[in-house]
Amino acid sequence: MIEYITSLYALAAATLVIAGQDELVKCTPGEYHIIGKADCTGYYLCVFGNPVEMPPCPPGSVFSSSSNVCVSKGSIYDDCKKTTDGSGSHITESPDQAQCYNSVENNHICFSVPLSPEERCNMFGGVFPHPTECQAFYNCSVRYTWIPRFFEQHLVECPYPQLFNTETKKCDHFEIVKCGTRTEFKDGCQYKTNMCKTSHCMPCNVRLPSCEGKRDGINVHPVRLWTPFYAVCYKERTVKQDRCQADVDGRAQLFHPEKNECVSLDMIPREHGGMMPECGTKTISDDVIVTFIAREGNILARSNVLLEKRSMIREADAFRKKKRVDPVGNSNI
Repeated sequence: MIEYITSLYALAAATLVIAGQDELVKCTPGEYHIIGKADCTGYYLCVFGNPVEMPPCPPGSVFSSSSNVCVSKGSIYDDCKKTTDGSGSHITESPDQAQCYNSVENNHICFSVPLSPEERCNMFGGVFPHPTECQAFYNCSVRYTWIPRFFEQHLVECPYPQLFNTETKKCDHFEIVKCGTRTEFKDGCQYKTNMCKTSHCMPCNVRLPSCEGKRDGINVHPVRLWTPFYAVCYKERTVKQDRCQADVDGRAQLFHPEKNECVSLDMIPREHGGMMPECGTKTISDDVIVTFIAREGNILARSNVLLEKRSMIREADAFRKKKRVDPVGNSNI
């Protein structure tokens, strides 16, 4: 950077006309400025607080103060009348467009048009945040041979759910990072790293269920209902995807989305792959009868009736019939 500024100053001193006597062009000491001329024929370069008159624009062109380059006169890029007030001072239609940077020598340098990440890396290097996304940042020491899908040169992303801390210049826990105007993503699938980069990728919302709008703790997996899988959430971030373990008897369990817990298969409706019995009486064997009482898909009670022998029931039925009908076939009643 020192060589860059030194070479620039030497070039200006050797080949350009110093416009220090021009009282209309004012430079701020310690700041780097490009100031368009009032007649749009060229511009001044402020170097170390001194205005340096640069060569004029070629014939048929004017200087665009919004783009900081010479453009064709009368073209859509010609903003001569819009950006100067006749005093040689640059007037921006949107003052927020001006952006300042600190060089490695801590010189305060400002541009009327923000630099691209590539330009900023070439001029200053270092690490700086993504302008709109809180989990992303640029590291000028990172240069991709093949830029990953959804990324760009020098772009790096924090591991989910961490965010980039502009104070420490590193990824930190999301609770201690102040994002300001940058967007803070809660859904892990909005992180570029978690997005599918190939056609045969398992969808992110299957691998990483969203916890947005969910309470802390375990919650239903939104796209894997009635399976052993569920999500563990904390402050609307997905901590992990987990699965139900077998019960104490070694039987498989599924996650019940209404109960919000792992339950055995006899508590899961049959239409969802469970083994929940239907309401009514069911004969298990010759000496066991089970009665189920259920409401809204949940078993409320289950009673077992043990009979000594099935034949006792048959004998009782035969006795009642014999009492009602005489040998001739006439009823006794």
